[in-house]
Amino acid sequence: MVDPVAWVQARAEVDPVRRRVLEALARRASAQAPGPLRERLVAKLLQRAEANPAPLPVRRVANTTSPLTALLAELQAHPELRNVQVHRRTWTALRLTRRLAEVSAPVPEHLGPLNSQVLVARALQQVQGLSPDYLQHLLTQMEALAALAPLQVAADAEKPARPAAKKPAARKR
Repeated sequence: MVDPVAWVQARAEVDPVRRRVLEALARRASAQAPGPLRERLVAKLLQRAEANPAPLPVRRVANTTSPLTALLAELQAHPELRNVQVHRRTWTALRLTRRLAEVSAPVPEHLGPLNSQVLVARALQQVQGLSPDYLQHLLTQMEALAALAPLQVAADAEKPARPAAKKPAARKR
């Protein structure tokens, strides 16, 4: 076999894991100089390629459907919900672009160098310069936390106030 890598790529392999194993073995064989080691690697490659693949595990489907499965099937049946899912990435990208523009906006100088707004804007601008993907991830998490904040306020309002602790009386000697 002249080129093991080309030979493996020409094969039609269904299992992606098995294909990766064969490709790795072929790369290792092609990296070796002609000799006994290369011949053993090619023989092992041929042996693995001709061996019957192990059957893939089959997941059994329960006869009863769970409420979540029924809800998912109902949601997928409505085309307008599928359109929402399709355009979700676009909306997320537009929202993040708007947030990045807010981060890049100049901060008023009269606030002073240690103002929290100035410090946060400066930090976010540096993160944007170092890793824009991380900044997008961070802004997404901050939006999620901001969306949860009203729920926390409502939960705090529903809690009964704790009674004031009684101070122990001073001892007389």
